[in-house]
Amino acid sequence: MADRQAPTPGEITIMAAGGFMLLASLLHFVGSSNAWGQGAFPLATLLPLYGLAMAVQIAVAKYAPIDLPDAVLGFTWEQLHLAVGAMAALMGIGWLLTNTGGKEIGQWFLILGSIALVAGALRIQRERTTGAIG
Repeated sequence: MADRQAPTPGEITIMAAGGFMLLASLLHFVGSSNAWGQGAFPLATLLPLYGLAMAVQIAVAKYAPIDLPDAVLGFTWEQLHLAVGAMAALMGIGWLLTNTGGKEIGQWFLILGSIALVAGALRIQRERTTGAIG
């Protein structure tokens, strides 16, 4: 196994946001239901799943003795993180604009976590100097 570098601030942001979103998904999202419960499943459940998938990919790349491919279906990991993070942020903003009654704490936390995902993905773009973001 090659000597692994410490995670960068962008990677830490995504890993922290993914863990935070998983925990926040257990809090009240709509009424007395969490993101995994009736009324929110499956749309609200996608937010923590996106965060978890991004966090797990970075954790595996950093800490596991596994060499992941540089690209998946022609897309780099940086591109995938940016796309999934942007999708999560747009879904979070969509939930913010949706009239579900009162906004519960789990909903607010998932919205904030999704914004943190896209912020971390943008940070990774700059850290790795992919040329996508100046």
